[in-house]
Amino acid sequence: MSDLNKTVIKLSKRAYYLMGKRRYNEAEKVFKEAYELDRKNAYILVGLGDVCRKLKNFPRAIKYYEEVLALDPHNVFALRGMGNAYRGLQQPQKSLIYWDRYLQCNRYDSHVMVRMADSYKKLGRFEEALALYNKAIEIGGNEKYACLGLGTLKYKLGDDDAALECFEKYLAFDDNNVAVLTMMGNICQRRKQFQRAASFFRRTIELDPDNAFALYGLGNCARGMRNFADAIRYWQRVLELEPENQNLYTRVGDAYLAMGDLEQARAHYEKSLSIGFDPYALLGLANIHLRNRDHEQAEACCRRILEKMPDHPRALKELSRIYEGKDEPEKADSLRAQTSS
Repeated sequence: MSDLNKTVIKLSKRAYYLMGKRRYNEAEKVFKEAYELDRKNAYILVGLGDVCRKLKNFPRAIKYYEEVLALDPHNVFALRGMGNAYRGLQQPQKSLIYWDRYLQCNRYDSHVMVRMADSYKKLGRFEEALALYNKAIEIGGNEKYACLGLGTLKYKLGDDDAALECFEKYLAFDDNNVAVLTMMGNICQRRKQFQRAASFFRRTIELDPDNAFALYGLGNCARGMRNFADAIRYWQRVLELEPENQNLYTRVGDAYLAMGDLEQARAHYEKSLSIGFDPYALLGLANIHLRNRDHEQAEACCRRILEKMPDHPRALKELSRIYEGKDEPEKADSLRAQTSS
């Protein structure tokens, strides 16, 4: 073996050692020294591609991988690296080309299968994503991310039973994933399993105290169990984080109305309306006026809705109730006929 070859081997070993220690900038310098001595060494070129990818210099990584594939079109390390580099560039279509070539050479790599499935999911090619997630789970070795990807896809497709099953398996690997816990809470909330949903949202809050989605969900669960005081408490925390959340001011107003606190209900409805038009805040105000036997103001609130949304069913229904209270049965009957037609 020549002295040149010995030097190249020594440098490449040193570079891979540094990369293993995550000292990527140092590793790149050593790889480049070796590259200057041997520009057609696939081992060095793959190392350069990998270290550039770790440094998030994806275009340069692709350049080195291309040099490898020009020498050896079936080099599995370069094919996998190319797919990962295009993934870093948010170009899933190109990633798929190289990962597909890689799997032709190494067809039992469940890690690459999951990444391909993730890319298919991003592209909206759900059937292909489902097939690869299931195949990855069947092969094993990367069940954690296969269950995560499959569960997320099932959630997106509205298959809640399958999503929950996948997420339960995923939690055996990692029970601290905020996104998964929130999705599980949302599924249970939709099913009106409020206590179970709240348990997932509370676990989320333990990990991320300012998670607005979980706080919002806890408020919804409390409302579902008719615990309006707790619902208000959680929603007020969201409003501290999102002071322009118009929809939530109305929800808080509704909760205060359910508790009989008309002044707080009014204040929150008016805050919503100060942000913009909201038919539900106006309906809430109409309800307050009716409780105070102020039929004229209640009618005015409904009229404001119907000016913008002439066929709004709840506004029409509320207005017919107002006319009944004003002893104007003909107008009430006319509105009822309009909503039933």
